[in-house]
Amino acid sequence: MNGEIEILKPGLMTSIQDLGRNGLAYFAIPRSGVMDQNAAKIALLLLDMPVDCPVIECTTIAPTIRFHSSAIISITGVDLNWKLNDRNVSINQTIKIKDGDVLTGGYSKDKMRAYIAIKGKLQIEKIFGSYSTLTRALIGGKEGRLLKKGDLIQWEACEFSENNFKIYKGPEFHLLDKQSQDLLVNEPFTIASDTDRMGMRLKGPKLFSTSALSSSVPVLPGFIQLPQNGSPIIILQDGQTTGGYPRIAYIRNIDLPRLNQLTLNSKIKFTLAH
Repeated sequence: MNGEIEILKPGLMTSIQDLGRNGLAYFAIPRSGVMDQNAAKIALLLLDMPVDCPVIECTTIAPTIRFHSSAIISITGVDLNWKLNDRNVSINQTIKIKDGDVLTGGYSKDKMRAYIAIKGKLQIEKIFGSYSTLTRALIGGKEGRLLKKGDLIQWEACEFSENNFKIYKGPEFHLLDKQSQDLLVNEPFTIASDTDRMGMRLKGPKLFSTSALSSSVPVLPGFIQLPQNGSPIIILQDGQTTGGYPRIAYIRNIDLPRLNQLTLNSKIKFTLAH
């Protein structure tokens, strides 16, 4: 399902944000991002979407939004007395929208921010690894500015699989031979029955590294190690702090809660981030 919304009234300081930009302080680029990460994450989790997707952040005064297509949304944070076609709607739940519906709201005196999430992939350009609006630099979001009357925002249907995880190259990723690099991201793995709080053991295609480590190296929850038997292990919360196996990849902390909820024998797949 593809869709579009139109901003009829922008409210106060309404913008598109996500979890922000990390590691760019050296270049004088602020982190930006949502002001209430918990509320934004809840909005996305209600829709079974990854928590680093963009949302609409509303401040004190609600925007008025017309939906030009059906949609599924969620609203979290402060309750701005939301209404859908003049009918009251509650926050912290999924809301089904029909083509032509209009979402309105009021204002809040005691708290400031609310978040609207739409189930789908917003058609917003990613700048420096984030969709977040930074008005001072005119980057991110909708042309680097606050939303205004007449703005149109589109989204594409996107199936977010809870068993699909984005991974990043680890310090020893280069030790994988080319075939193993391809297998890691093109073939599914199964969570083995001997998984515990220390590590998630994976069954699937055997991976091979071109050399072993000569000494132990630091590891953290989310690191994917490759033992000599070729079956990867994902370090979890009770995992050791050092290890002697190559760290071929890692999963970000924000994705570990979703990973840790998967049952034994579940199938999982990896996508390599660039």
